Order: sequence, then C-alpha cells, then structure tokens
Amino acid sequence: MRFLKSLRLVLLAAALAIPTVAFTSGSVFAYGHADQPLAQLEISGNCDNPNNYFCSNVVGVGGIWLWIEIDADGTGDVAGSGCGHAVGGPRGGAESIRGDVTWEYVDGKTAADDGFGFPTIVDPTDSYYLVKFHGEPLFATPVTPGHYAFHPTHGVSLQIQVAP
Repeated sequence: MRFLKSLRLVLLAAALAIPTVAFTSGSVFAYGHADQPLAQLEISGNCDNPNNYFCSNVVGVGGIWLWIEIDADGTGDVAGSGCGHAVGGPRGGAESIRGDVTWEYVDGKTAADDGFGFPTIVDPTDSYYLVKFHGEPLFATPVTPGHYAFHPTHGVSLQIQVAP
C-alpha cells in the first residue's frame, strides 16, 4: 500500500513537471508572436567616480538600469530606472523610466555619433540598434547577441546584454 502511495506521488510530480518543461523550453517571447519581438536589451550603467569628468560633468554621478524589448516594426518598450547621487549629501534619488521606444539599424560610426555608443563595445558585424526614447537617442547597442562590458576607469562601468 505504501508503495502505491509513493508511486502515485511520483506520477503526480511528473505530470505537473511536464507542462513546466514544455513552457520553459525554446525561445522566449515576452510579448508573444504578434509583436514580432527581435531582441531584449539589458543595460546597466554606473558612473560612481566624482573625480571622473564624464561622471561629474556629462551624465552625473549615479546609474541607469534598463530593459528594452524591440519589435520587428521599429517599435518597442522600455522599463527601468535612473538614479542620481549627490556627493557628500543625502540628495539625489531614483526615477522610473517606462514607455515606448523606436529604433533603427545603424553602423558603428552613426552609433558613436548619434547614440550613446562606446568605441570599445564593437559589434562584429558593425550593426547596432539605435534606440530612441521620446524621439531622442537613448542608447546604441550591438545587434549580435552576447554580453558586452566597458570599464574605462575606476567607478565607471557599462554592461550590455543582447538576447534573442
């Protein structure tokens, strides 16, 4: 009797596991097939060195964290936050970033000129997604899936993950 009870428990666990495996294998489509998703872009940028000109005079001390999903029709979605830090004081704060984006394919020169492109983050095919938020360039990221990192100096870093 105990054996049958154990066997039923194992069969029940297997029956519950099969749908889980079926739903987790294969490509991930966060918005379904109708939106024709091309890629998910994850961006983490930190500028925590107040002695660095880029941090103190260009972007400010703090960070930005973004998840961007782009679709085949040149549109997409962004969700994330930006966080500013005041050096030596309690000021600063986080701000939510959410909304729709547009994007286009560009080459490396255009990415460096028009987007927040970095010369050390090189796509092997010289093709980039230039993502725009409210019509303004937000970031240029490589098209080739993979992990990209840029660390020009202490306290300054950028991580980009491009996933299908």
